[in-house]
Amino acid sequence: MFAAKPFSESKQLRETLYHKKGTRMSTVMEKVKGYLEAMRLTYEVRPEGGKIDRFYVNFVDPKDNKFSVVIDQVANWLRFWALVLSHKKIGGSEKQIALNTTLLKANGDLAEVKYFITPKGDVGIVGHEGLKALTVDGFRQEFDAVSFGIYYFVTKIAPKHNLRIAEIPKDQLSIYS
Repeated sequence: MFAAKPFSESKQLRETLYHKKGTRMSTVMEKVKGYLEAMRLTYEVRPEGGKIDRFYVNFVDPKDNKFSVVIDQVANWLRFWALVLSHKKIGGSEKQIALNTTLLKANGDLAEVKYFITPKGDVGIVGHEGLKALTVDGFRQEFDAVSFGIYYFVTKIAPKHNLRIAEIPKDQLSIYS
């Protein structure tokens, strides 16, 4: 079992924290950082506008495919997500319909996570944890669920549809594009 680093409830920590080179990190993102470190996971951050609001945890699955699990905050939720397939790899509309049907069935079968399609047609997986209930165990459960969802896609869904998985470049990691 992993234990999170203790977090002070002082007013200073409830406000925005300042880090090296003038970057800021909310207390939620500070907790995420602590949880990732407690789990001994390597992560990347790319401050935008001096603010750190997203973590990237990169890993290679058993079939040597590279993925990034992205962790960010959306309103009162911590979102864990990853893109697992570029729209360019899917093929024609019949293949898209068959894949969408399989993804919908998987959404009903898998707990904690759901597959989604971006506006471009890329396939992703997402899970959420409420901020009010955020603990290191809940964090780990959601992170592991998204990791399992990637594994499930690569080992069960992609082969069923003869899909070749390819790494999606980090600059294209977006749910909204």
